Amino acid sequence: MKNEIKWGIVGPGNIANKFAQAIKIVPGASLFAVASRSEEKSREFAEKYDIPKVFSSYEDMAMCSDVDAVYIATPHPFHKSCAEIFLNAKKHVLCEKPVCVNAKQATDLMQCAEKNGVFLMEAMWTRFLPAIQEAIKIAKSGEIGEIRGVSADFCYFITPNEDHKIYRNDMAGGSLLDVGVYGLNLADIFFEEDPETITAISDINYGIDCHTNILLKYKNGAIASISSATNVVKPSTGCISGTKGYIVLPRFYGAQELVVSVNKEERRIVKPSMGNGFEEEICEACNCIRSGKLQSDIMPMSKSIQILKQMDHIREQIQLKYPFDI
Repeated sequence: MKNEIKWGIVGPGNIANKFAQAIKIVPGASLFAVASRSEEKSREFAEKYDIPKVFSSYEDMAMCSDVDAVYIATPHPFHKSCAEIFLNAKKHVLCEKPVCVNAKQATDLMQCAEKNGVFLMEAMWTRFLPAIQEAIKIAKSGEIGEIRGVSADFCYFITPNEDHKIYRNDMAGGSLLDVGVYGLNLADIFFEEDPETITAISDINYGIDCHTNILLKYKNGAIASISSATNVVKPSTGCISGTKGYIVLPRFYGAQELVVSVNKEERRIVKPSMGNGFEEEICEACNCIRSGKLQSDIMPMSKSIQILKQMDHIREQIQLKYPFDI
């Protein structure tokens, strides 16, 4: 694989702007193309970020020999179908979270990537942040003792008029897939195993989960408490609690610092990301592609599928079904 990896963006919506800004400071990566079903949107995005190639068809971009990898930023329900177009064209894929709307879809997608011998990763940027990596290092050192609890809240308020997709069942809307996925990933980072039991309650409105609280209990008795919401505001704080102390992660999903407390003594550690926080996951994807790896060790597809299985189970409990569920 050549040293420079040329990327294409699929779906130039809001989140794609962060990727386009981030890739500018990632060594050995360049933004070469953008594709949307709307040529006007593609052209506007291309002009904003000086992108050389514009496509009004995903299939046309998939056939472009100059594109090495793509970042998929379409709405949730279209992740699988878009990713398959590019995987089958032997393009590497970094797909925005959640990689699919359920575990079955994600399993099919992983098999598609394996069949075509190309890289596939969910863009769960939180896992790659320096502050999260530092928290992992401290937790593994034993400084805060045995990890007995993880808590994470990612809750915000938005109306259907502000973002209609979030409030549409047929668009896999709701807080769980949008932001609850971050808390579930944080719990998985520090427990590294599936919980024995999952209990969830939710405020269902508009056909989506507006506010969901989740308790996960693990084999050793440890408990994780996760909440997500689109109709209530809470501090976006993550906390890893041990038998000797704890680690607090302000704005945990995009953490830039952490506070470690042991024996009532606190220290603040600043660990900023390279830029807006997307750079580290882009670096990981590029390094994996150059090394010929089909998956990331930090965010393998098995982890993405594991988290989606948890979310499938949670949706069963709160009686939230999407049209795409089997």
